[in-house]
Amino acid sequence: MIHPLSIIGLTIAQAASDPIPQEAYRRASSLTLMLAILGVVMITTLLMIVTLRRSRRRKDTLPKPKPTEHVDVWAESGRRFDSSITEIDPNDE
Repeated sequence: MIHPLSIIGLTIAQAASDPIPQEAYRRASSLTLMLAILGVVMITTLLMIVTLRRSRRRKDTLPKPKPTEHVDVWAESGRRFDSSITEIDPNDE
């Protein structure tokens, strides 16, 4: 595996024979910029993967909610009904 700094050194050494040294600096700086951008992208991707896995694990360790008990609404209404309001007075007309 070739080390990135050796690539920059080779680029500068190869371009040193060029009559214009600005081209060598331009190549080295563009290579350095590409390596920096690639490094930032790789680190960002790794951080996103780690964050997603941690959140998924945290979600799996939380207790599961109990299923909702479904009750017949009319039976519940009848249970809660106050019959004192429906007393009919036979003398009332």
